Amino acid sequence: MKKLLFAIITILLLSASSQTFAQYDYNWAAGFRVGEPLGFNLRKYFQNGDKAFDVNVGTYGFIYNRQRSYNGGEYRTAGLMVQGIYLWHSEILRRSWAHVYYGGGAQINNRTHYFFSRNVTPPQEIRSKKISLGPTGLAGLELKLPNQPIGFFIDAGLYVEALPSPFFLNPQISSGLRLNVIK
Repeated sequence: MKKLLFAIITILLLSASSQTFAQYDYNWAAGFRVGEPLGFNLRKYFQNGDKAFDVNVGTYGFIYNRQRSYNGGEYRTAGLMVQGIYLWHSEILRRSWAHVYYGGGAQINNRTHYFFSRNVTPPQEIRSKKISLGPTGLAGLELKLPNQPIGFFIDAGLYVEALPSPFFLNPQISSGLRLNVIK
């Protein structure tokens, strides 16, 4: 994971030195992502394609971190996640088919929390639904097929929970494909 993060940071720095902006011919893209999160992706491009807004709907903790210590108990199952991220795009070395993107936003999750309660007689395990909210950041690489509306991507980010368990961290790495649907 450190190598992937280093590669993404290097690509971002290289693209930031270029004075070009991403030139996308499309306004909307829809796709599927595999990893964390796993689910549906909808992207709206703004201006010249150098800015976008991503909405991701899917699972939280399905691929990895399925069984993890959390807030005096643990998670054992996956949950539902909705994420909104504002992104900036840049071409890599003036190539229209290769883009890096980075940005931030918010994420809300719904997941079952299991904990052992000593406040009841006899002591027993309690299940409770937890709604969590926090900021998320993302950086990624997208490669578009020439003369085709399909783009492949890989991205990595971090979710930092604010409520109810401040500073609970969850790394997020995923890849997938997007179909650019509306010009």
